[in-house]
Amino acid sequence: MHMEKDIKENPKMLPTEIIIILGTLSVYIILRGVLNPQNEITGTILIIMSALIAFELIYFVWKEIKEGVKKHGWKHEAIDTLIAVIVAILMWVGASVVLNTSTPISAVVSCSMLPNLERGDFIVVQGADVKAYEINMSASEIESLVSGPIIAITNEGNYTLPMPLYPYCNCYKTEPLCMQFKNDPRSVIERTGPFMYHYTVCEAKFHDREIREYPICLEYVEYNGVRYYQNISNDVIVYTPQKSDLFANVGDIVHRAFFKINVNGKEYYLTKGDNNPMFDIQQIGYCNMPELRNHPVPQENVKGRVIGRVPYLGYLKLFIAGQWKEDSQCNWQLFYTIVQ
Repeated sequence: MHMEKDIKENPKMLPTEIIIILGTLSVYIILRGVLNPQNEITGTILIIMSALIAFELIYFVWKEIKEGVKKHGWKHEAIDTLIAVIVAILMWVGASVVLNTSTPISAVVSCSMLPNLERGDFIVVQGADVKAYEINMSASEIESLVSGPIIAITNEGNYTLPMPLYPYCNCYKTEPLCMQFKNDPRSVIERTGPFMYHYTVCEAKFHDREIREYPICLEYVEYNGVRYYQNISNDVIVYTPQKSDLFANVGDIVHRAFFKINVNGKEYYLTKGDNNPMFDIQQIGYCNMPELRNHPVPQENVKGRVIGRVPYLGYLKLFIAGQWKEDSQCNWQLFYTIVQ
């Protein structure tokens, strides 16, 4: 009741605060679009603005609580705050029930899904059947996708590698195999378990709007003689990495489901960011720790598929969480062979 009274006493209070926050966010978005976030000076300015937006959100909430305590007493304000928290929880639970997922909403943190999802997108998630390429594997076959052996096949001979080909050649750029891979990626095929990974040269659109060559990216995967290309009609999913995975400390991942693998009645997913040159399971943490990898995603770790997005609104969540700096991947957008 006192909220209605507050608004009557100061009808411009709430709209003014919202305008300030949205205005600062708009300036951030404009600057990010016009300037290069990877430039040191520009990047610093954007980080400062991100922190400012987080400060504004926290300050306005604190100010509202402080004024409520001053007018009505801390007990009354505590009850109102508790009611607001309960309402928020009920709304979350209601959305979870309707959308059949424990995570009905989220925000995109990185630029790994460009151009289809952007950092700062607010996304809606639904627990439903996931569309992806469906294949069958044995337990030993799916395990070998991570455990190997990993073989690089060339016309001159085969090489056994301690890690996937792409990160291996990022670590050992001057080795003859990697020089060949860099100069002619189609001439080197990576075999891991039942998969044959085929690479090519891609193009990328950079922040300066120029389209330039991007050295290497995955073109297609061959399995049992069938070629599987990136398919943008496959669903984008939100999943929780396993505790031992490379991505474990990142939080929930928003990537496209490439394969849905049936292993003796249990389902797993292989995922890939649209703007990533390789699968999640092909990424490693460090050159001296190739065992730090990602594993196929079991069905129980999938929160659901993305069914909608609201641009920019997710920035508010990111900034409050202290995720102010963009990664270097935001500087480009890959183009490669896809099917729809």
